Amino acid sequence: MIELKKTNSFEACVTVAKQLFTDQFDYQIRDLLSLFPADYKTKEGQPFWSGPKRCPSPIPFDINNETHAMFVFTYANLIGFSLGIGENKNMAAVNEMAKAAAVTTYVPKTITVKLDGEESKEDDKKTLTEDDD
Repeated sequence: MIELKKTNSFEACVTVAKQLFTDQFDYQIRDLLSLFPADYKTKEGQPFWSGPKRCPSPIPFDINNETHAMFVFTYANLIGFSLGIGENKNMAAVNEMAKAAAVTTYVPKTITVKLDGEESKEDDKKTLTEDDD
């Protein structure tokens, strides 16, 4: 946030807001699905994504989706207000900034998950590894 204050740019607030949306609703879901694909089965052979667990889908940012645009608009304005940068109440202008805002490329994370009842089975852990591009 210090860097945002140094830039004193509302465009930077929009970039942070778009990155947060992308991280939360796209990249983290991709990481989860890498560990537990839609057809993943438990050690008992039952579908992992069943009952209260519903299989998620990544949601890439789409400026034409009103919910996505409103998320970025609102979050960028919260950041701008909080840091004293100012707000921008012009939705069309913020949408243009969001279109131009660059976000990081997806890089799979390394995650280790111990499933219930598998604490003693070290070789049964699900591990997601980073790609070696």
